[in-house]
Amino acid sequence: MTKYVVESPHTPEECLQALDKTLEKGEETLKMFAFGCKSGEHKGWAYVDADSEKEALEIVPEFLRDKARAHEVRIFTPEEIRASHE
Repeated sequence: MTKYVVESPHTPEECLQALDKTLEKGEETLKMFAFGCKSGEHKGWAYVDADSEKEALEIVPEFLRDKARAHEVRIFTPEEIRASHE
């Protein structure tokens, strides 16, 4: 599995629908997202473990999926960083 940060933008007009549709996917899915809506940044972000970008995007409500992005990310260990300098 690969770790992805899923970024799901929506407009202010889509905001409540985005939240409702995310909740419809289940409370556990809703808990995976952090939303910036209250500060005017109408996006949701979630860390997802998935086998592909397409699979990672399945967390996003279908009506927003075409605007969403999944970015592959990884956490580096101190040893990996030190080894990169050698």
